Amino acid sequence: MALNIIKNYLTNNRCYIKGEKRTPIGIQIHTIGTGQGTAQSVADYWNQAAVPACVTYCVDADVSGKVLQFLPEWMRSWADAGWGNNNLVTIEVCESDYIRYKGGANYDVLNATKFKEDILRGYRAAVELCASICRRYGWNPKAELPNGMHVISSHREGNLAGLSSNHGDPDHVWSRFGLTMDKFRADVAKAMCPELKAGMKVRLTQPVAIRDSVSTRTKKAGYVRYRILPVNVKRKCKRLAGGKAQLKAGNVVVIREVIKSYDGNTWIKIKNGYLPVVVNGVCRVAQV
Repeated sequence: MALNIIKNYLTNNRCYIKGEKRTPIGIQIHTIGTGQGTAQSVADYWNQAAVPACVTYCVDADVSGKVLQFLPEWMRSWADAGWGNNNLVTIEVCESDYIRYKGGANYDVLNATKFKEDILRGYRAAVELCASICRRYGWNPKAELPNGMHVISSHREGNLAGLSSNHGDPDHVWSRFGLTMDKFRADVAKAMCPELKAGMKVRLTQPVAIRDSVSTRTKKAGYVRYRILPVNVKRKCKRLAGGKAQLKAGNVVVIREVIKSYDGNTWIKIKNGYLPVVVNGVCRVAQV
């Protein structure tokens, strides 16, 4: 799925006008809680001073891959009345035009087939959006933060931890289709890394030191020395302490071989050595 992120800042919303700064350390997932599948409709309604809510991104459920950005990522949102606003990139996922709420988290389904299509379409786009964000920040979507919350959490999880307001999203719609936050985090981790194959070109999304072999259970891989590299390769590297060579982020390499190490991490063989490219679930490359 190709993401189409459209900047649509809600300049009339009081949250945007206030413009409080924060540094995000993770992501919080919400669903809209109304029978609405179109992100632009949410934007049009929320772009006024009377609406006391605003999130960083809104995922469309009608158009595959469409995402509207309501706030810069550095700006505090008004999403969960708590910890999420101060610390997390907040994402509202639209639901469907084919449900009608009748109080709280209870709703009637007007068309089961179209409802399912909308929810799954929004879910997939949210997965890709979170993968893109985690890739940029170097976040492991399955990791936990110091307070015990996951890097990616939901409004409901925030509520259960006593950190967010009393909401149950997105579980009240996702659970109908066997979707959970654990599955979501796993799907984001999978989406962050392409299926690596010999002959493929990949771009480093973060610096990676070049190793002389693949680590085994009994022997840790050594480092390729900067001084032995050809001049053209040195230009792409940073010289680390001890003379180690580190390939800079943005460099493109050709995979000669893909190796799964004893600890489950993935390494690739390149012309000048080996690179650990998936470490503890975090992917360090993107397909060119």
